[in-house]
Amino acid sequence: MRLFLGSFAQISAVGEITARFEPFFDMRPTPPSNLHLTWYFLGEHPSPAPFIDRLRELKMIPRLPIALHRVDLFEAHNPRILYAAPSSPVVARALHEKIAALLGMQPHETFTPHVTLARIKHTKQEGWQKILTQNREVSGEIEPTIYLIESRLTPSGPVYLPIEAF
Repeated sequence: MRLFLGSFAQISAVGEITARFEPFFDMRPTPPSNLHLTWYFLGEHPSPAPFIDRLRELKMIPRLPIALHRVDLFEAHNPRILYAAPSSPVVARALHEKIAALLGMQPHETFTPHVTLARIKHTKQEGWQKILTQNREVSGEIEPTIYLIESRLTPSGPVYLPIEAF
């Protein structure tokens, strides 16, 4: 089983946001039902049981939804991912560190909390910088529930199956 810990996200007008960038990028938008923040990628495992036991404490940690406030790109010189960033990345990083501790693992030093809106294959034309500057605002939130999720890769894209809620 390919496993990760994630929280699903709701973003208003996500289709309109990605459509603004389609003239500039050959990209694959994330289906709205797959919008999520990955707290920790766990990889391939035969069973989710050991993770469920280690993460029970997560249910005791009070959490609120995390607001999403801006659109950005990873690798601005050669964009690969269009994403929505949280308004409070410090809160998200702190939760990532707590999850890593419960798992008995190290937090990722390069953890950048985000929700992938689209994967970019290549740039079709220049001019996207102006669109990005004019369209930074996004309205949405990351739900407070953290799920242990199985990711099944299919020819039409990944299918995410929540196994346990924390």
